[in-house]
Amino acid sequence: MSWALFANNAAFFAAISPWLDHTLHMTDPASPPADIRPSLKLSDSSVGGSSGTAADWDLYRALREQWTHEDNLVNHRLMWLILSQGLLFTAYGTLTTAKLHWLVFGFPFFGMVVAGVIGVSIYAALEASDEVLSQYQAAGLQRLCPLTPSPHTWLRGSLAARSVPFVFGGLWLLAMLGAFGGS
Repeated sequence: MSWALFANNAAFFAAISPWLDHTLHMTDPASPPADIRPSLKLSDSSVGGSSGTAADWDLYRALREQWTHEDNLVNHRLMWLILSQGLLFTAYGTLTTAKLHWLVFGFPFFGMVVAGVIGVSIYAALEASDEVLSQYQAAGLQRLCPLTPSPHTWLRGSLAARSVPFVFGGLWLLAMLGAFGGS
């Protein structure tokens, strides 16, 4: 089976190599000459292992691009959350030793609000990914190639994105209980 996959990839790259060579050296990438455009058809079985119309492949690419966009949004929002919470915890640790008690009480509230707002945006991007997957399945594009890993793998992969906002919220709740209990 691995030889068949290699042969399919080799046929694909052989078909597009003249176009790639020209693309790397051309001055106007918007209009490559017609004689060097790839002659490989999207319905050729060597591309995805299954046949499909050009419209199917265009839809697949559009959905895959949207899926990637939503996945990148989750990644960026997780980074915002981790960075903001790290800065807030650092400032909170500094304030607890600086005798500014009114800020020690306010920081946990603010930290929970930030974790909640970013958490909502993470869940929105994950829900949008679910909608893209539903559109993919409704269009019957599974016959071309998979959009995502298996549902079980995707669920385990998104577990961190789903749980981290709650972890930070819980830590701020403990900090708030400590601030009120320590006075």
